[in-house]
Amino acid sequence: MYMLSKKKLLITIIITNFLLLTISDATLFSGSIQSSDDIDLTDLIPSPTILYDSVELFPDGQSTLSLNISFQKNWIYYFSFESYVPFSDTFMMDAFCQTPAGRNYHFFDYADTIENDVTKIYFEYGSAESGHHLINIVVNTSQNINIHVYLEEYLALETYYDHYTLEGINESEFYCDINQYSSLRSNKIYSYPVKDDMEYKFNFFRVNPISQGDIEENNYENPDVEMLVSLNGTIYYYYREIPTLDYALYGNVENDGFLEMDRTFYNQTFIERFGAHTTGNLTILIWLEGLIPFDLNFAFMVWEAGDIGNGTDDVAPPENVTIPNPINNDTEPELYNKPLSTKLDEWLASTGLFIQSNWWTLFIVMGSVLALTAVFGKYKHVFKAQIKHIKKKIDSEISDRKNRKKAEEIK
Repeated sequence: MYMLSKKKLLITIIITNFLLLTISDATLFSGSIQSSDDIDLTDLIPSPTILYDSVELFPDGQSTLSLNISFQKNWIYYFSFESYVPFSDTFMMDAFCQTPAGRNYHFFDYADTIENDVTKIYFEYGSAESGHHLINIVVNTSQNINIHVYLEEYLALETYYDHYTLEGINESEFYCDINQYSSLRSNKIYSYPVKDDMEYKFNFFRVNPISQGDIEENNYENPDVEMLVSLNGTIYYYYREIPTLDYALYGNVENDGFLEMDRTFYNQTFIERFGAHTTGNLTILIWLEGLIPFDLNFAFMVWEAGDIGNGTDDVAPPENVTIPNPINNDTEPELYNKPLSTKLDEWLASTGLFIQSNWWTLFIVMGSVLALTAVFGKYKHVFKAQIKHIKKKIDSEISDRKNRKKAEEIK
């Protein structure tokens, strides 16, 4: 009975510590567990929010500037680096980003001399996760150099796209999502409600830059994309084995002429239309084919474009149609790219994130517990003997006290 109590106590301690660690982890990453639906799109910021704006000294040699910046999923971020010294014979810069889920991006690498302080590098990045991102700016220079480092939270994706596209957007029926793809997570499923005799449009493009050095070293080519659309059991084929777009946002550091690019989404390859023959939920499956050596972020969009029929099949539109959240069929938990509707979901997501991020800590804790259990099992007879001895001693002292008290009462 005593041994059973000890086991219960040990189990209770282990579970309590695990829950406390999980709650702590959930608090730390509370900004990371967020879907695009958590962002209030009706009250957009009137102007970009400056996240970092400072002239930084990078001394002769190699040095790193690290920034811990909070990003929101489905937002576009603008980076700018401009030199403010006239010359540097050697100037190399790399920009890296690590997300809350441990995804790693090498935004660009630059190697050249600086002449007459004309060097300026800028690009944009679409975030697939919410939470604190670690930005490392690594500079190797032959002379001391001052660089103006500027970073701003520019616009939510739907506002950004609406601002620069030539397409007419019905904002009330517009859905967008930035999702991360890699060799281990190469597909995504979305669900979108459509109405009979209505036209809808899709678009799909990459929203993160890739270092030119990494592209050349890995012989990288844009992966092919395929998309299947299903409505009421009927399947339609879109994007049939065509290469995905090069980095499509304005400020394309992968394109030599990005400084002269018009700020529009001029490529029409991925803008496709669909006419709904009935009212229902459209299931959209997207997957990438080919070698994917990097973490890649792609934006997907679907919106209602207008009427294309008079509704002769007499199907009434559904009431209170809302755009559901994307369905995820990945085997790996998508802690950052799906909604958390209940406290239980949030707890489970936090637990999964804790295990993923702290597996080595759990290994040490569980190893220690197993070691203590083994020691206790091996020497439990010694522990029992000690416990019995202490108990016998306590009982003896209590008995002596009682005897002395009785003796005093008799006197």
